[in-house]
Amino acid sequence: MNFLFCRTENNMLPCRWVVGCWKERMEIQTFLEDHYTDDELEQIFTPPRPKIETLINLVAKAKKSAKQDE
Repeated sequence: MNFLFCRTENNMLPCRWVVGCWKERMEIQTFLEDHYTDDELEQIFTPPRPKIETLINLVAKAKKSAKQDE
């Protein structure tokens, strides 16, 4: 895996595992702090929501939209 891929894999942000993968090769924490805002770092390291939660939310949205169309 090359570093460019790891830096852009997550919607043009680093993968949330980037620190573990690169800590032995470079000062990754310093690199991240120098190149990303606090908001971006939070986005990078926030775990994704469980798929079931996402599906439930999508179903609820679809039901709400269907009711509005009636």
